Amino acid sequence: MRNPRVKIGWRLIRFRLHKARMPEGQAVVVGQDLSVVFRRYQPSDYDQVVALWSRINRELAPVGMKELFEQYIATTISGELARLSEVFSEARKNAFWVVDHQGGIVGCFGIESHSATDTELRRMYLDREFRGAGVAKRMLECAEELARSLGFCKMLVSTAEIQRAADGFYRRSGFRQVRVEIAQAMTAKQAGGGLTRFYFEKEL
Repeated sequence: MRNPRVKIGWRLIRFRLHKARMPEGQAVVVGQDLSVVFRRYQPSDYDQVVALWSRINRELAPVGMKELFEQYIATTISGELARLSEVFSEARKNAFWVVDHQGGIVGCFGIESHSATDTELRRMYLDREFRGAGVAKRMLECAEELARSLGFCKMLVSTAEIQRAADGFYRRSGFRQVRVEIAQAMTAKQAGGGLTRFYFEKEL
């Protein structure tokens, strides 16, 4: 079995945050070195990935939709998150990474093949205090590098209108919007509830 720490794309990135403005009650990282490692997901990471998924989706829940998002969180935990190693199996030309900071998981992202030419960027999340320092850019570059090496020519991604930072990030990163949908049904990829969802693609 391949060592999950074998170098694939961007492995170790060091940043310095000179200042960070955070909402009251949130951790503030000021003038501290942040060393993060992108490594392949291991079953022992499950609890931390679930915790990351839960806290970020609770941040995203719009007013009046918290109960729906709690249902979405629970459904996803018992569904796809419980089967991450299977869903993102390397044998299927998929991959799933965690972003590790001093033993704690602060982010995650993956790619899932759709066809011989297309792969989808999935489950890209990063804790609030690590945003705005270039980590997300390196995460995307890591995913794109592996996708190209596996022979994919196009990367797909989707995001909800409420994820404004993600929406802007994908547009700035060269993704082209191809369609918009109103998500009614809850699936592994969306909470539903009538939220607007944007679909993008990018040539690799």
